[in-house]
Amino acid sequence: MYVLVIEDDRFNRTLYRDLLEAEGFAVVLASSAAAGLAQARAEVPALVVMDIELPDVDGLVATAELRADPRTVGVPILVISAHADPAHEAGARAAGADGFSCKPLRFPGFQQLVRSLAEAGARG
Repeated sequence: MYVLVIEDDRFNRTLYRDLLEAEGFAVVLASSAAAGLAQARAEVPALVVMDIELPDVDGLVATAELRADPRTVGVPILVISAHADPAHEAGARAAGADGFSCKPLRFPGFQQLVRSLAEAGARG
């Protein structure tokens, strides 16, 4: 079991990986929606951490694609946005996100949210 982080910003990918590995999670990184979707379909993760603003496909579209795929329909998805706008959270939830967090991330809240979502997904 692993957490899949789909984030185009190299600094953020590294930060999320370091935070999640410190909590004991195995982490796989993807810098685009296409790469992340392919990874999730090849080996289903315990959780997906999805940025909204990706270079190829919007993170909300990618979230909806994961929800539409029978292999990944039950995988918890945490959407992350740089915009602290209630409309962004509503859009993320409408696309199928289980959680929403704004950048910059707050610690240890981020780790607690990830653990909660991963545990919920494991209970299925």
